[in-house]
Amino acid sequence: MKIKNENDLLKYIQKTICTNSPNIIKSIGDDCAVLKINKNKCLVITTDTCLEGPHFTSDYLPNEIGYKSLATNLSDIAAMGCTPKYILMSLTLPKLENEWIKSFYKGVKKLVSKHKLTLIGGDTNRGPLNISIQVIGINKNKILYRNGARINDDIYVTGTLGSARAALMLAKTNKFKKEIKFFSKFLKMPQPRIEIGERISNIANSCIDISDGLMKDLRSILDSSKLGASIDLEKLPVHPLIRKIINPKKYYECILGGGEDYELCFTAPRKSRPTIQKISLATRIRITLIGKTTKENMSFLNNGRLQKFNFKGFDHFA
Repeated sequence: MKIKNENDLLKYIQKTICTNSPNIIKSIGDDCAVLKINKNKCLVITTDTCLEGPHFTSDYLPNEIGYKSLATNLSDIAAMGCTPKYILMSLTLPKLENEWIKSFYKGVKKLVSKHKLTLIGGDTNRGPLNISIQVIGINKNKILYRNGARINDDIYVTGTLGSARAALMLAKTNKFKKEIKFFSKFLKMPQPRIEIGERISNIANSCIDISDGLMKDLRSILDSSKLGASIDLEKLPVHPLIRKIINPKKYYECILGGGEDYELCFTAPRKSRPTIQKISLATRIRITLIGKTTKENMSFLNNGRLQKFNFKGFDHFA
C-alpha cells in the first residue's frame, strides 16, 4: 500500500505489527490504549511527542513548552473519561541550560500539582529539542471510546472553538497585537478537560479531544461509529472577537479545521441534557449542543442551508 498521510501510516502499522493481545481492550485507533487489570479496572495509556515547529515555536517560553507537552497528553486521558495518575517523560536537550530547564519543569509542575500526578520514569538525551511524554490513567466509571456514538445522539463541545488557530492566523499579520496576546493563552496553555471527562463518563456514548480540528476529530467518531452527523454552524461556541478580526473567508477554517483546541467533543442521548447542563454549571465550563448524529454523511447547516467546505483538519504529513 502507498502511505500518503497519518491514517495510511496507522493502517500500515496495524497490518504489519501485532497490536492486540487478550488483555488489551483497545489498541491503536483511539485517544488511549486500554489494558484490562481486572473485571472493573483498566489502565488507559497515551503518549505524545512535542517538537519545535508543529507543536511549539521559538516564541514559546520554556514553561509554556513544558505545560503544553503534558497538557496535550492529559487531554487524551480526559477524552476517555478517565483520571490521569502517572507520567513518564523522555527529554532530549541540545545543552544543559539551567534557567531554561527550571522554567520548563515549572510548566510541567503546574499540571502535575493540579491533577496530583506522579512522575515515575523516563529518559534524557542530548540532541535537538524533543519532549515525549507518556501518561497512565485509570477509570473510575465507564471508559469512553470513539466508536460508541448512537443514532440521534446529541453532539456537544466544551469551551470555545478556533481560539488557538486564531492566534496562529493573527501572528502572520502586523496588527492585532493585543488580540494575539489574548488568543495565545489558548494556543500555549490549553486546559485539559479532565473533570468534565470524568463527569460525563457514565452518560456520554462517545468522546474525542479536539486536537486536529472539529471537522476531522468529529469525523473520527462518526467513522468509528459508522454514523453521520448534522451540525448547526450557528451554534458553534466561538469567542466573539474571532468573527470581528479573522478574515471572513478563513472564519470556518479557523473554527472547524484549525486544531489545537484540546476541548472535548462528545455524544450523549437526548435524555442527558439536564445532567450535562448541571455539569457545565458545576465545572464553570461551557458545554454546547451543536448538532446530532444521523444515519450517514456529515453535513453543516447555516440558517438551515447546507454549506460545504474544502478543508479537512490538521495532518502532519499533508
